[in-house]
Amino acid sequence: MFGVIYAAVRKPLACVAAVAAFAAVAGAPSGAAAEQVIITVKKFHALDKADELSAGDFFARMRLGGKAAFSPVLTGQEEFSPNWKLTLPAKSGKNDVNLSLIDKDVSVDDPIDINRLPNKRDLDFTVNTKTCRIEGFAETYKCGQTITRAGSETKKASISFTVDVAK
Repeated sequence: MFGVIYAAVRKPLACVAAVAAFAAVAGAPSGAAAEQVIITVKKFHALDKADELSAGDFFARMRLGGKAAFSPVLTGQEEFSPNWKLTLPAKSGKNDVNLSLIDKDVSVDDPIDINRLPNKRDLDFTVNTKTCRIEGFAETYKCGQTITRAGSETKKASISFTVDVAK
């Protein structure tokens, strides 16, 4: 690869091809605008006590394509309307997304149950950036629609959020 770049430096007309080849190897987008998946956490409500001795310290985490986005930590209440925006780059087409609500603790962060399925605390779904469809729930949603889910196990909460795609 570096031989191609060296050759491009010696031959300016080959420079554009070398840069494009290096970008493809490095994983950079090639000419197309990068798409982004944006989750906006509109509100959440702790349905039971997250911590034994204190109020919960809550934050959200979004995972997509091996990367993660985190919200700020909020504390001192049971119900919040944070309008957190979690944004990550996405490939064109279907993308697997994971959304978690977490109680920050000194030693180990505790996942809060926001999934109605037993023994599954976080949410897994797909976002299609081409059609703006969100699948993986009992029904299919479109971008911008509010999705609400609630857990049923210990340390549970309800959460309402939207999913959008930016190009």
